[in-house]
Amino acid sequence: MFMPNNSDFDTIRAAHADRHGLAIAYIKKRVGRGTEYANEVASAVLSEDGGYYQLAEMPEEFAGALGAGVSHRLIAPPDALTLLAQMQAFIEGLLSGTQAVHAVSLYALYAGGSLRMRRELFVLDQKPGELPFWHGQWQPGTLPRFLKLRLDCGPLPLPPALGLSQGVLFLLAPQHRDDGHALLATLSRTPGAQDLSAPKTSAMMH
Repeated sequence: MFMPNNSDFDTIRAAHADRHGLAIAYIKKRVGRGTEYANEVASAVLSEDGGYYQLAEMPEEFAGALGAGVSHRLIAPPDALTLLAQMQAFIEGLLSGTQAVHAVSLYALYAGGSLRMRRELFVLDQKPGELPFWHGQWQPGTLPRFLKLRLDCGPLPLPPALGLSQGVLFLLAPQHRDDGHALLATLSRTPGAQDLSAPKTSAMMH
């Protein structure tokens, strides 16, 4: 994964806005008001028509889908920690070479974390045919304020317990005033939720 310095971000963000701004606006309009979940790091909106998330500091860091393949639920802290333990095992498998996927992109932002400033975070990225790249520190037993996993298994077996072969999974921690349940959502690639970055598709963006 390319980790730009601060002086590169404005250029990258402007290019991203030119490329994807209309698609993001389209998905937001189709999803509608829905139910909103938010903390200081990110927000998410889910409705019967689809869902999306967006980072507060970088609104262009966005994933959304329409139609089939969008699901979400609230999970209690013990279940969130179990999921994170499974995620850690998946990461360790990728880095050790015992777990194979076609492509993966993952980041976790902890309290005070920032993608822009590259602090309090863990980033893992593996492009097809390449070795995984990682940056930062995974914090075992700590609930990130926000976590995103974009996964493409291709023809390879589904990683155990993650429940996602292609698409985006994200975890949004609650505000301190909430009941302690985190939002877990998946935006799966299905015939009803395609990738906007691919040619001639219009139902999924990440």
